[in-house]
Amino acid sequence: MKSGHLGVQVGNHVGNKNLDDPGVVTFLHHCADEGAAVLVHPWEMFGQERMPKYMMPWTVGMPAETQLSVVALILSGAFDRLPNTLRICFAHGGGSFAFLLGRMENAWHHHPVARGDCQHPPSHYLNRFCVDSAVFDQRSLLFLVETMGADRVMLGSDYPFPLGEERVGSLIRQSSLSNDAKGKLLSANATRFLALKAESPADSDNSSRGATDRVAAFPAAGQLTYSSYLKVPELLGLQHPQSLPAHHDEMLFILVHQTYELWFKELLHDLDAVVSNLRKAGEAPQSRDEVYEAARLLRRCTEITRVLVEQFTILETMLPTHFLAFRGLLEPASGFQSEQFREIEFLCGLKDEKMLRYHRPTAEAYASLKRRLEEPSLRDVFFGALQAMGKLPAPGEADSDKDRFEARARAVHALYKDEHHHRDWIDVCERLTEFDELVVSWRLRHIQLVERIIGIRMGTGGSAGASYLKLTLDKKFFPELWEARTLLTE
Repeated sequence: MKSGHLGVQVGNHVGNKNLDDPGVVTFLHHCADEGAAVLVHPWEMFGQERMPKYMMPWTVGMPAETQLSVVALILSGAFDRLPNTLRICFAHGGGSFAFLLGRMENAWHHHPVARGDCQHPPSHYLNRFCVDSAVFDQRSLLFLVETMGADRVMLGSDYPFPLGEERVGSLIRQSSLSNDAKGKLLSANATRFLALKAESPADSDNSSRGATDRVAAFPAAGQLTYSSYLKVPELLGLQHPQSLPAHHDEMLFILVHQTYELWFKELLHDLDAVVSNLRKAGEAPQSRDEVYEAARLLRRCTEITRVLVEQFTILETMLPTHFLAFRGLLEPASGFQSEQFREIEFLCGLKDEKMLRYHRPTAEAYASLKRRLEEPSLRDVFFGALQAMGKLPAPGEADSDKDRFEARARAVHALYKDEHHHRDWIDVCERLTEFDELVVSWRLRHIQLVERIIGIRMGTGGSAGASYLKLTLDKKFFPELWEARTLLTE
């Protein structure tokens, strides 16, 4: 250290002594006192007599050795005794530690013998050490960063050993991590770990523009960024093709359907607000603000649904043979099983209790659908508001469903006939009708897509495929609005 070295590299054991050996712990305590960073690299792997071929000592032994090092320091209570100032990093992403932490945590909580002498569960000690990024796989890197935290992973090349990264840093740079996280992994964490003086933009030889660009690319720790606000790394890590090797078009299939689900979420968000505004309009018939807001949000719903219809055009770029290459792996994962779309149907008034059985396996979705089934729908609240305005008489006990339907249609008819006084409500009616029309268009495009790609095969969700979908074309959310048009005369 006096000669200018920043720390030491050590093996993960000394003979048959692990890092929790009292003598080794004394050495680590000394490193903390001297401010020396410690890099632990595995060597002399155990079980080599059973791994004589295929580089298994490197691919199997090394990860296990490194996990053993970390686990020994945790369970022995060494980390409880060592000062927090100890800076220690384990090579190769910490070996198999992060990927088996759940197993270790489970043992610690359920089997006293597995607790050793540590004061806390294993996950409590993740802030006591660092690991490098030498895991050579994007998914592994994202998992490692999610487990350890972006402040505890730093660039590792494994140079000069046989499995080193060919283009140092490319794994991190090409990952879907945020710019903030990349900045930490590529330099900031190592700067802190090695107790180096961080270079400020003013110290750089770059131009002022370059310095400004660098600051903009790597915001201060904790600062909200585009990527962190939108959870971009997490979002981009949610696509897991089932085909192996992954079929090229399966990524498209996943992304389009995930996009559908995001738009369905927004539709539910907006339609709930429409219901709330129409309910308030019914409670205060003289108020116009809530009616305007309902119409404004319904316009958004129509535009979202228009986008949903157009997305089928993207799916139609798949060849039937390309879809069939991975279709068999989808099992019941089809649009037939979309809980959110079913929720939209129930919310708008198209309720069918029999459909609940398809969603029993997902308890949360089943509960949401059950709630939608039992609470007033958008259709109910709309006509409740017309009733509060005096445009729709209260239904009699002896009225049949047909009687109620016709009374509602006549109430809508009355609004259109008195356009001068009810333009705001007519706007709501038009928006509801347009939304209904676009949902039918979505169903039709869905049928056309299915027939174009798989013909008349049975659907993966257990339905009759296109034949089942054709039965849904006559389903409308607001049939009374359509019937009112028949009642209008020249």
